[in-house]
Amino acid sequence: MKQVRVLHVIGGGEFGGAERHILNLATAMDPQRVAITVCCLFADPFVKVARDVGINALAIPMRHKMDLSIITKLRDVIKKEEIDIVHTHGVRANLVGRVAAKLAGRDTVVTTVHSLLAQDYPGMFSRLANMFIERASRGLTTHFIAVSGGLQKALLQQGIPEKKITVIYNGLNPEDFIAKLPLGTWRVNMGIEPDVSLVAIIGRLHPVKGHRIFLRAAAEILKNRPEVRFVVVGCGPERDRLEEYANLLGISEAVLFTGFVDNVADILPNLNLLVIPSLWEGFGLTALEAMVAGVPVVATSVGGLPEVVEHGSTGLLVPPGDDAALARGINWMLDHPNEALEMAESARKVVGEKFTARVMARKTEDLYRRLMEV
Repeated sequence: MKQVRVLHVIGGGEFGGAERHILNLATAMDPQRVAITVCCLFADPFVKVARDVGINALAIPMRHKMDLSIITKLRDVIKKEEIDIVHTHGVRANLVGRVAAKLAGRDTVVTTVHSLLAQDYPGMFSRLANMFIERASRGLTTHFIAVSGGLQKALLQQGIPEKKITVIYNGLNPEDFIAKLPLGTWRVNMGIEPDVSLVAIIGRLHPVKGHRIFLRAAAEILKNRPEVRFVVVGCGPERDRLEEYANLLGISEAVLFTGFVDNVADILPNLNLLVIPSLWEGFGLTALEAMVAGVPVVATSVGGLPEVVEHGSTGLLVPPGDDAALARGINWMLDHPNEALEMAESARKVVGEKFTARVMARKTEDLYRRLMEV
């Protein structure tokens, strides 16, 4: 059986959903069938995270956003590593990876679409510029992977032929979500009492993630539940503005900003509820992480989230951008702890059946081999 050699190209300047996706995918691949190398366009943090789990990872840092000299360096890596398939993630990585593959004489390029480009860039200029860059090189991609049916639909609307798109859901390794710290240790370290209800949002601090809606819902809930505490886990460009917004709402003392956390498995078992108030979500990997940890979920009914969270069965779904509806969903979960835990247990079973890294890896391996006709 011929081993397919694949180079994943990604920014890697943060540790978000796309980076976690690659981590889960690479560690679940059959090394006899597929050899993976990861190339990051930033020196940290992802290249170190990938190396720490045994992935062959390297960094070719871009000196600035328009540093196209990286293309020739990437071309040389493709040739040196005898890469068969270049697999790209994100606008910048898509551009340089696709062109480098072409220059290296490689005909097979796969692009995974993790999110809607229009939602990733709230500023009009940056949005239009990135959309132009993406579409200019899109024709060099042989095949697209959409991480949800919702994203597949968006790609079809953009004119990509259905035969060039395969839906492969994100997956994770359930064993990765065994906390290293004893239950309750994280609460003690944070100075939070054991009986305090904790409601959290986990993800990069970006407008599309709906943090302001979360904070407005928190303000509404605190009127009748002053004992509840809200946790914002993650880092990003919105940090200072969100802290100011919490202060403006008068809820600063009830909101904890943790910053970046390298092991969310230590936090999840300490939560009573995870909230995903996103205005758009390509898939919802954070929902899976909570589900496998047995934490009830309230999420918005956008993008791929309804494919992950089944309303009333494995969690609750609410309309996007509606802080009143979000507050009602959170209150319902807190008012019905037994039902919430039943949903969480059902969700845990669904993850094991449908959303594991092993399932994701086998489907991706099969796509690679089909494209290479081996």
